[in-house]
Amino acid sequence: MIKLMKLELQRINLRPYYISSAVFGIILLAFTYFAAYTAQVQQETQFMTYANIFRLTSVISIILFGVLSATMYAKLITEEYSGKRLALLFSYPVSRKKIFIAKVLVVFFFIFISMLLCTGISMIVFSLTESFAPIVTDTMSVHLLAEEFKMTAVSITAISAIGLLSLGFGFIKKSIPMTIISAFVLSGIYGNVSVGAFEDPVITCLILGISLASIIVILLILLNIINHMEVE
Repeated sequence: MIKLMKLELQRINLRPYYISSAVFGIILLAFTYFAAYTAQVQQETQFMTYANIFRLTSVISIILFGVLSATMYAKLITEEYSGKRLALLFSYPVSRKKIFIAKVLVVFFFIFISMLLCTGISMIVFSLTESFAPIVTDTMSVHLLAEEFKMTAVSITAISAIGLLSLGFGFIKKSIPMTIISAFVLSGIYGNVSVGAFEDPVITCLILGISLASIIVILLILLNIINHMEVE
């Protein structure tokens, strides 16, 4: 599987996705400062805490990387399994399922690492500047770090679900636009739901459970479709 993933990485052009991730990192950092500054100026008390500011940043991260995830799936999977490369893919002396899973894992790990780096760096930079030039009248704590860990777990699960569910819709319809549109819709839904999830452990568990179940179901459906596909 690792060898297949390496071959996939050598074949695809990740440059556009590196650039997108870097831009998203800048957006997240700018948004964090914007949220903090606006809350102080407008005296929005509910956003005058680090926890709520980081929650908002995580929601934006879910939306951005959810769409990026779906875009990568559309390019690497939907397009290839509905285009001229289908015959070539099925000619490889490797299980169809393994090839598909390798593609999924490439996207998953790329998005996972990119999201962690971009979100983490933006929050670290913001936290460092707050230590000597604070905007927010709040204090950092160990509890905040624990909350951030929970937000990260919810975020990566939500992003994975957005990407794979969008892939499922687009793959079944053999439509890249359907994949992207689904990603925007799902990102909006997950973004809204995640706000409550970050505050309520019960909602967090529900989101994680439903998302993981959805991921497993859609993967099984897609694997079954691919296993029975015929080259036209």
